[in-house]
Amino acid sequence: MSSVPALPRTARLQLRPFQAADLPAFAAYRANPAVARFQSWEPYTAAQAEAFVASQAGATIPGPPGTWVQIAIARADTDELLGDCALCLQADEPRLAEIGITLAPAQQGQGYATEALRALLEYCFRELHLHRVMAVTDCLNHGSVELLARVGMRREAHFRQHVWFKGAWGDEYVYALLGQEWQQNHG
Repeated sequence: MSSVPALPRTARLQLRPFQAADLPAFAAYRANPAVARFQSWEPYTAAQAEAFVASQAGATIPGPPGTWVQIAIARADTDELLGDCALCLQADEPRLAEIGITLAPAQQGQGYATEALRALLEYCFRELHLHRVMAVTDCLNHGSVELLARVGMRREAHFRQHVWFKGAWGDEYVYALLGQEWQQNHG
């Protein structure tokens, strides 16, 4: 990759780097215990949110292999921050990547997560020419399980009591999609 492709836009959304103006919305949803429930992080403090947005503003997307980069999900018409998605190219094989997504509770149930994840997958396969993209989710996170299936990802694994997570052993599902599968379904 000699140049970094532009992040995608859809009819309703734009995926873009974080900016300072995102801080209030980001801090609000990342402080919400319901949002943090299935995430590796605990609810953010205001200082943590400020440091995170500052660290991600202007970040190169995709980041260096092995580095997670958060991408803002914003409304295309108002630039209002709705949530964020994550992308990490695998350290030892950068044609493989892992993705994730978080939406503010008020933005859930409106198709934004599906639209954003489809746009991110298209970016991964068409622009970055990745071979395989995967996502890991807590088996109890039914919204995420349904979302990953809805965007065409296949459940490849069920790891039982695989992770010590917030005081208990937790099960995880692994979902994945190959670039050739994406191409077959999306031309």
